[in-house]
Amino acid sequence: MFLNKFSDFYKRFEKYISPIGLIYGFIFTSLTLTRVDMFIENFWIVVHLLIAGLGIMAMTLYENRADKKSVSDSDRQKFHFYLTLIIQFAFGGLFSTFFVFYMRSSSFSDSWLFVLMLLILLVGNELWKKHYERLAFQVSILFISLYLFLVFLLPVLFHRLGADLFVASGVLSLIIIFLFLFLLKKIAQEKFKDSHNVLRASVTAILIIMNILYFGDIIPPIPLSLKEAGVYHQIIKTSSDYKAKSESSPWWNYFNRYPVFHEVAWGTVYIFSSVFSPVNFGTKIIHQWQYYDEAKKEWIDSSKIVLPISGGREAGFRTYSAKQSVPPGLWRVKVMTPSGQTLGRINFRVETVPTSPNLITKTL
Repeated sequence: MFLNKFSDFYKRFEKYISPIGLIYGFIFTSLTLTRVDMFIENFWIVVHLLIAGLGIMAMTLYENRADKKSVSDSDRQKFHFYLTLIIQFAFGGLFSTFFVFYMRSSSFSDSWLFVLMLLILLVGNELWKKHYERLAFQVSILFISLYLFLVFLLPVLFHRLGADLFVASGVLSLIIIFLFLFLLKKIAQEKFKDSHNVLRASVTAILIIMNILYFGDIIPPIPLSLKEAGVYHQIIKTSSDYKAKSESSPWWNYFNRYPVFHEVAWGTVYIFSSVFSPVNFGTKIIHQWQYYDEAKKEWIDSSKIVLPISGGREAGFRTYSAKQSVPPGLWRVKVMTPSGQTLGRINFRVETVPTSPNLITKTL
């Protein structure tokens, strides 16, 4: 009786419940998820993958048996309603988690396409409810979720980044999904045969697209993330902090794409960056200094500074680079991984002035 009332209530107010649930879930995930290397966060992902996988198996087994027996349409609809709701809930939790984690690691100007794809998966999860009754669609979404998880889990476990680990995540995802499909074939051979060709094509397409995105430097360099970055007139390392001097500027300067940096003759420009990486994660980052050539209308590399970092600090590992007598014009410094993936950019416009501007000191 209660389940029937709940079903009627949900169907009646679904157009309100779904968007409210999506917004609430995203806010809750953003506030509660902390670090990509935490056990509880990854355990939470595994649980949702298991819920989705078991839900898919249960629905496929039921459909396979229902085709052989005379099951009423009302009974079938009730079963579909509750199982679809469970599967949708599991994938919704997964996509909100992936969106938060990958968004934190992305430079939007470089990874906007990938972030947009994750957003489509997150929002689409609320719109594609009817498609969750189709086996090929269910398994495709499960494969994407598994792939996205292993892309950052393997670097966390092996304490490094690398194309080999990305390839390994793809291979491991294929092995797991093939084992899953093998079980589906054993318990529901008839339903599996109906979707076999579509399943093979969709898994292959997902694998190809993910590799294009990765080797095209569109997937963010997760689990690394740029926590803080800025341009300063001076940076001094103390026993526990960094003291930095910057110009006092109005709040609306935050929205300026290229904030002005007033440089005196023979002055030095300092670029600070704080990069989060997991515990025991040893790697390097690069500060790629570039200036805009007005004549050629393109960005030109000026200098490349390699900086070692170590992981574990919640606010990120702090480091900086410096360049003296920077010519006037548009400048940017790309914070990158050794393989060229961009964590973020610091943009500024250098203008030469005869005297030093008013500076304020802050602790980094």
